[in-house]
Amino acid sequence: MSVKNYQKFYSPLSAVHSADFGRCIYCGCEAAKPDFIPPIKFIHDWQDGHLQADFISVPSCNECFDLLKNENNATLEPRITVLKKLLAEKYKKAIRVFNHWSMEEIEEMDAAFQISLKGGMRLGKETLSRLQYSGFDYEVNGNITRVAKPQREVFKVFDEEFSSFREALAFASATYKIKKSRLSQLYFDNDESFDKAIEAFHGLVGGRP
Repeated sequence: MSVKNYQKFYSPLSAVHSADFGRCIYCGCEAAKPDFIPPIKFIHDWQDGHLQADFISVPSCNECFDLLKNENNATLEPRITVLKKLLAEKYKKAIRVFNHWSMEEIEEMDAAFQISLKGGMRLGKETLSRLQYSGFDYEVNGNITRVAKPQREVFKVFDEEFSSFREALAFASATYKIKKSRLSQLYFDNDESFDKAIEAFHGLVGGRP
């Protein structure tokens, strides 16, 4: 049976609000093609009905579609989680550039480095926006699902609070005189806590002979 013939088993997912029409449900970019859940190439794994599967088609952009084409997820939420991980991994260098550099620092470099780093900054910022995208209210077969907006994430550096990792990293680096790259590594090595990372750094420094 051809792919088109299998499509009859899937119900389309549609945005409820006009502002979300034509958006990728995964990252908010412009949708280009439907992503089938579970993927048609794996449909025989789920067709007997013994395992839970959504059997829906959702709007996706070309990149999200390509990243997910070999992922055998049968429901929407796990597929979203997998996509975010794949996207973060693909653009981890750009995210790192965005988090670790400021435009003022970049402006002090020579032209060749500026072009490269500014491009990384733009890509990293765009990627973080896509990773933070929470989807939209949608309808399938007349049933509407409301998508809760994510709670604002807070990054703490002792008594100071910041709305982004980038802002918290810049503050902690400047205040406690730790290189951003070193502090970032310590942050992830210490339960994603700036407080523990800073204490760990000073413990390492203080413990040197």
